[in-house]
Amino acid sequence: MTPWLQRLRTWLAEAGAENRSVLDEAIAGNLRRLRWMVPVVIALNLVHVGIFWWGFPPGSPAHNLWKHAIGWTHLVMSGWMAVLGVLAFAQSRQSQRGLLARALHLFAPLSALLFAATIATIDQLVTPNISPFLLGCMFASLLFQLRPTEVLALYAAGYGFFFFAIGATQPDAALLLSNRVNGLTATLLGIFLSTVLWRKNVRYVLLQRELSQRNQELTRQQEELLWLAKRDALTGLFNRGEFLRLAEVELLRSLRHGTDMSAIMVDLDHFKKINDRYGHPAGDAVLKHTAACLLGAVRVTDVVARLGGEEFVVLLPQTRLDAAVQLAEKLLRTLQQSPAPITSGLSISFTASLGVGSLPAGHNSTVAALYAAADHALYEAKRKGRNRVEKTESDGTLTPSDFQRMRRQ
Repeated sequence: MTPWLQRLRTWLAEAGAENRSVLDEAIAGNLRRLRWMVPVVIALNLVHVGIFWWGFPPGSPAHNLWKHAIGWTHLVMSGWMAVLGVLAFAQSRQSQRGLLARALHLFAPLSALLFAATIATIDQLVTPNISPFLLGCMFASLLFQLRPTEVLALYAAGYGFFFFAIGATQPDAALLLSNRVNGLTATLLGIFLSTVLWRKNVRYVLLQRELSQRNQELTRQQEELLWLAKRDALTGLFNRGEFLRLAEVELLRSLRHGTDMSAIMVDLDHFKKINDRYGHPAGDAVLKHTAACLLGAVRVTDVVARLGGEEFVVLLPQTRLDAAVQLAEKLLRTLQQSPAPITSGLSISFTASLGVGSLPAGHNSTVAALYAAADHALYEAKRKGRNRVEKTESDGTLTPSDFQRMRRQ
């Protein structure tokens, strides 16, 4: 096979695949246009019926036959268009395009071509003009999106009907040949115009799809970046910055409603030894397991965050110090009794130190003071031997610097 023939074959295959990929959109568009076109065509048909049946006085037998045939053709066409319109409306309400939708997609332009050929054929009784067939070819190509193979089949059928039908009403051989040639020209122009519009429509649909896919991907990336800006990538918990923002919101709510607010600092004991002995992947598994344990033990209104390394924090809105201590002791037992699964044959047991800080109702303090209170309690838990819970209740006046001085005393 020669190179140019191979390229042609490849281009035809690619064009065929593109045509098939946009067929559903083309059918939907044709049905949509058919719905609004039907009332207009029916109105024009009925106007023609009135003009040809009652607008002209009786004339010669040939003229009487011509005007009655034109009137009946328009009347039949109006009824057929009403049927197509009802079917198109019913199909437009379906979520999937079935065989009927595909049939309407072809019958509508074919009906336009056959109707135009019929009018041109009847006109031969009084005039050699075939402008109705030319208008029909242009009308079908402009209003209906058809694949090139469909265009060739429909226009061939339309021209075949025109070719043989016009021979029955045009006795002059010269005029008959002229009209058939002119009809062929109109057919070829219709095919060319329809094919050009179809390719433009294919490019438009494919471009819209690509833009839609890129917009979806951009939206997904934006959502992922937003998630990463608020979350810890390893555990999925809130990060330090988002924790501080949420804590400020809860602090304002606590001040407005006059409620207590508590926080629990969690620090894994001897975490460096886990990394040194089992490796950092095992350490990461322990951190993720810890996050899951914390999330599973708190309320949906509580905020769990990873501050960094092996340090976590749990913010407890509307929670008194004694209730926060009870939850911390529950978390301590949970972590003690729940080894982190590493592999099918390896689980790592570990412990944690927990510090509980609280701001009492009616306080006038800051998130920094609450954070410092919980951090000071955590320091005490580690100083007293780890794997325990300690508490600190701030009176709202102590600052982080005050707690630092308390540690040095």
